Amino acid sequence: MKRWDADQMLEIGKKLFAKIHKQKKHANHNHDAHFMAREIDEWLPQGIQAMINGTYDPRCLKRHYFPDEVVDQLHLTDRIFQHILLQQLKPTFKHVMSKNVYHLCGPAGVKHATQRIRQVLQDGSPRYVIRADVKSFYKSIPHYKLVQDIKQYYSDPRVQAMLINIIKNPIETSRGYKNADSGIALRGPLSQFFSGLYLKPLDDALSKMEVTYLRYQDDILILCHTKRQLNRAWRKMLDIFNERRLSLSHKKTRRGEVSSGFHFLGVCYAPTQPESNTTVMPVNDAVMVPTQIDQDLCYWGGVK
Repeated sequence: MKRWDADQMLEIGKKLFAKIHKQKKHANHNHDAHFMAREIDEWLPQGIQAMINGTYDPRCLKRHYFPDEVVDQLHLTDRIFQHILLQQLKPTFKHVMSKNVYHLCGPAGVKHATQRIRQVLQDGSPRYVIRADVKSFYKSIPHYKLVQDIKQYYSDPRVQAMLINIIKNPIETSRGYKNADSGIALRGPLSQFFSGLYLKPLDDALSKMEVTYLRYQDDILILCHTKRQLNRAWRKMLDIFNERRLSLSHKKTRRGEVSSGFHFLGVCYAPTQPESNTTVMPVNDAVMVPTQIDQDLCYWGGVK
């Protein structure tokens, strides 16, 4: 696909909006989707031209409060524009992102990751495993560090300007507007891209070590052959988490022997049993060896 081609971008936008509008056909007649459908020949070409010029600036996020979570929602037009922008950025992934980051592969990412793990367990016979999870990953990403990463890996000033506007987008709350200094919209089209870019230092460092490393968003898996590799990978991961201002989720982080079994992306692996017994089932932390005192996160200087 030729990048920044206005006709192709327009086609992508119309196709996505048609899908959204079909889902909203039974919505209230005052819903934004119905007004946008009547004026699509105005706002869509204007937004695409703004992206080509590098002047695209999204509307403020709208914060919604629910009993169990707080959600920052993009305006419908920004969902479409940022989806188009993501399609323009995808050809750069092979030059920027690590091949061990599987959530950037789309819906097939889980399948590819599972196939690789089974192959490594069958051929390499690793003895130790680290299964780590980042605590409140998307909410914890500092804007200033993410902006530094954008400037480091993307030299086009137009791309830089648009991504910085998206990262620093103000939030409309019930108490007025808020300029947050950390966190990105969890359900935005570019959230997967930002999560892949922000942990690139971890991807690069562990990919160079003599271990098997996989990551899917904030889920991390490291397979090692020796206890020394296990300890080195653990210390390196904690050092990078400290530098990136992130912390581990103590409840979801485990390390121990592969022979005791482990889970990753909802798949439980029991390599001491026949391969046919490796099945997809709900995640169960009980299959892991409980963390011992000498394995406590704080022992290696983990971030609280």
